[in-house]
Amino acid sequence: MKKIFSIFYICTAVLSFAQVGINTSNPQTVFHVDGGKDNPTTGAPTAAQQVNDVVVTAAGNVGIGLIAPQKKLDIDAGSASLRIRNLPQQIPDDHDFLTINTANGDVVATRYVYTTSITVAAAANGTVTIPASISIPNGMLVVKTSNTCGANMITNFIYSDISLGYATSIAGDKVGTSTIAPIPGGGGGSGVWSVKFPGTVTCTTGNTTQFDFTVSKPTASSYLIVNNGNVARTYVVTIFRL
Repeated sequence: MKKIFSIFYICTAVLSFAQVGINTSNPQTVFHVDGGKDNPTTGAPTAAQQVNDVVVTAAGNVGIGLIAPQKKLDIDAGSASLRIRNLPQQIPDDHDFLTINTANGDVVATRYVYTTSITVAAAANGTVTIPASISIPNGMLVVKTSNTCGANMITNFIYSDISLGYATSIAGDKVGTSTIAPIPGGGGGSGVWSVKFPGTVTCTTGNTTQFDFTVSKPTASSYLIVNNGNVARTYVVTIFRL
């Protein structure tokens, strides 16, 4: 009989208030667990009393360590670390990192690297457009290519919005030289960087100019590459967040 009355009281409480409390007779949300059994019987618990609470609101927000969660998962970590066990370790180019905004505690997915490629015919140009979903307004631009004789060309630039600055370049054992010219027509893009590699050894895939190219940034989300070599070249373009 005692068990029947207990079940009756629980059902009555749920039907009356549409709220469930565990270790508390004073639930503040649809589902409220007071892990420390230290909440008051009336009124809202203090910040110190909420530390051991877990709640689910009518909006479906889950709060841990607080009773008024503003996001789908809102945790007050109390300056302690969080632990997630047994995650797979993989960082391919198309994956994001989780970053935290220390001002408001928001955790968001952030892209730190983006890679694509473009094939440009000799004496021609091609445009690489960065997708709108890739938000890396400041960082490093790396342009890479190679020939069939085992030489790899790597050129590094630093960019910010439409500003583009040359850093270093090398093709095999040849150090690149660079010159800059204003954007044609005085437009709003970056200066035009021409990179050459004097002394490059002639290969079956090109002569001494095979790695020479020009790059500029017409807009904040695009790069214009001109192939100044004598053969078609595939460029691998990578941007990194700094």
